[in-house]
Amino acid sequence: MTEPQVPGRAPKKPPPGGDSEPAPKPKRFWWRFTLAAVIIVAVSAAATATSILLYLDSIAQAIGENGNFKTKIEKELEDVHGGGPETILVLGSDKRANLQEDPGRSDTTILLRLDPSKNLISVMSIPRDLKVEIPGFGTEKFNAAYTYGGPKLTLQVVKELTGLKINHVVNVDFLGFVRAVDAIGCVYTDVDRRYYHSNEGVPASEQYSEINIQPGYQLLCGKKALQYVRYRHTDTDIVRSARQQAFLSQARQELPLQDFLTDNNNLVDIFTEYTTSDISDTATLIQLLDLFVESRHSEVSQVHFPAELGPSYVYASESAIHGAVKEFLGESGPEAEGFPERSEKHSKKSAKSKQGKKGKSKPKTRTKPKSVVHLGPPGSDGLVAAGEAGLAEGKIVARKVSGGFPVFYVSRLPSGASYVETDPYERIVDPRVYHLRDKSQDRHPAYRMVAEYQPEYEINYFGVQGIQGWSDPPILDNPSETRTINGREYEIFVDSGKVKLVAWHRGENTYWVSNSLQMSLTNDQMLGIARSAHVIIPNKKRKREGKKTP
Repeated sequence: MTEPQVPGRAPKKPPPGGDSEPAPKPKRFWWRFTLAAVIIVAVSAAATATSILLYLDSIAQAIGENGNFKTKIEKELEDVHGGGPETILVLGSDKRANLQEDPGRSDTTILLRLDPSKNLISVMSIPRDLKVEIPGFGTEKFNAAYTYGGPKLTLQVVKELTGLKINHVVNVDFLGFVRAVDAIGCVYTDVDRRYYHSNEGVPASEQYSEINIQPGYQLLCGKKALQYVRYRHTDTDIVRSARQQAFLSQARQELPLQDFLTDNNNLVDIFTEYTTSDISDTATLIQLLDLFVESRHSEVSQVHFPAELGPSYVYASESAIHGAVKEFLGESGPEAEGFPERSEKHSKKSAKSKQGKKGKSKPKTRTKPKSVVHLGPPGSDGLVAAGEAGLAEGKIVARKVSGGFPVFYVSRLPSGASYVETDPYERIVDPRVYHLRDKSQDRHPAYRMVAEYQPEYEINYFGVQGIQGWSDPPILDNPSETRTINGREYEIFVDSGKVKLVAWHRGENTYWVSNSLQMSLTNDQMLGIARSAHVIIPNKKRKREGKKTP
């Protein structure tokens, strides 16, 4: 059921110069990553057991029955020997695995690399509107390769474009994505802004997929998650790819490997029903799963494809692609500005936490980290005073929450940034004050302040999040470093050298500043915004006295 449309104003339409193609159909893809986790525990726990081998064999056979997929693409794939790193091409299409005749349309293309020797898992999305040369068809958008020649032609284009050797291809249907997200208990997601569209009152020719998702940290289940990752009509292809990778990263944090030992989630059935792959024999499956086991503690590098927007295509130069591929392979990449892989302090803290839960984990030996982000004098980070606007946001939240929930607001923002304004026509209420449930189903008051700015050609959204009484939401697992500045302890999260989140606590309450999906705020700016946070203590709300009865 959709929300009623406000009379006199139609929803936002796709930009006139945007995609002229029909509205995209649902997608699916990275829960292939979920499959990896599904059987990892079973394999690592009893890899020599006959029952486990038969179990894996049945999975491989079920996958292999989907259209003899391997025979169509195996000449394009590279063999791996001796447990070396592997690169997997993950395709999300609107083709059902059991419909042989329909080539479908590609909605998502992700490259996934597992390299335990470098303690690295790399993820890189290829924009669907990227201008490429498709063999036999000429200059086209990248996603046309799938329509013309399915996974095989897409694989050929990816190899030509990147120069990478691809070891496996996995093609997942959108229903598999929905079912898998539901099967793992949904995914806590840090939603950057309001996503809303209704087709009510809109001509059929201008309709596209409806969506109604509020900003803020929240649990997204199957259909909502699908809407979130596939949305693109008022976003660019670049933003959409960044959103997909962010969701994948957050989903990976929530995979409880121990729960997959008995496969109570039926992920194997989902995988075999909605997936086609060249992984069609037990030996190949075991080899790949063993690699996942070795990589389970590796850092995830989200490599952003070096794309630039154009009027009809997304463009990328050969040299820029070459640089992204080197980063994907772990050969080079953006420096972390002094950020270590994990700080010594956090490594010990994390190890103790794991020992308390499992009693087996031991802290890894790590070198003492260098200084983190260079903090220059006030103003050198490009931030400007914004205390008045921040205080106004904080007061709105404070009026709506209880006295036991201190409200933090930030007093410095990038030049030109502003808070998103309440807009009843677009169903936007800012700041958003709401409740969310933790994994134990306890409800927690929360708020999200959404800020926007446009450093170049597209709007970037970043935000301030607060949650009462939940000190360890999944998004705060494994910070890159913990640092104390002016008496406040910050947890800093880094992805490919960029600070994506800075968090702090006050008692059991949790707060953080989130970077934009495009990671456009610099490391100095992220630390500077977090350091500028001030607190408001809401007044305790008095309970109204009822009338006394005689």
